[in-house]
Amino acid sequence: MDSALIAVIGALVGILLTNGIKLVLDARARTERVRDIQTALRAEIRSHRRALEVFLDDERAEQAIAGIANGPDVTPFVPREISPFVFEAVVGDIHILPGAVIDPIVLYYRQWQTLAATIEDMREPSFRELAQPRKAAVYRDYLAVGAYAVELAKDAVDAINLSLSHKGEA
Repeated sequence: MDSALIAVIGALVGILLTNGIKLVLDARARTERVRDIQTALRAEIRSHRRALEVFLDDERAEQAIAGIANGPDVTPFVPREISPFVFEAVVGDIHILPGAVIDPIVLYYRQWQTLAATIEDMREPSFRELAQPRKAAVYRDYLAVGAYAVELAKDAVDAINLSLSHKGEA
């Protein structure tokens, strides 16, 4: 009977140890996944932010708006935004990120979508047909959307940096 009890206790200890080790390994894998997602999103947002910095050039913006408003049949050319492939790849896992990171990231990407939609609207033939003052007003709104995206990108990168710094990764 003693050997049977020892065998049962041994089996229970083995099961508990196996489950404990599995939990530790799962926690490590999750932590690594969270870190990897944050690092990838930070890289993408920083790249976007650099491209968006043109929206912060007030002098250039005012010259462009004046040129549109006062020019005969001037329509600004606005390039399409590049798809945020990192965000699209990880959006299904965004729930595993810390809450303090999710909010600024979602706010940034929502603004990015607004900017992309504004660009698509400005590429429509109906935009070319607008009166010059109206085109200038739409372009001014476009610049404001872009400038706010820069601000939100900074907030998102700062939140990610803070989150990663708590784990020694910033």
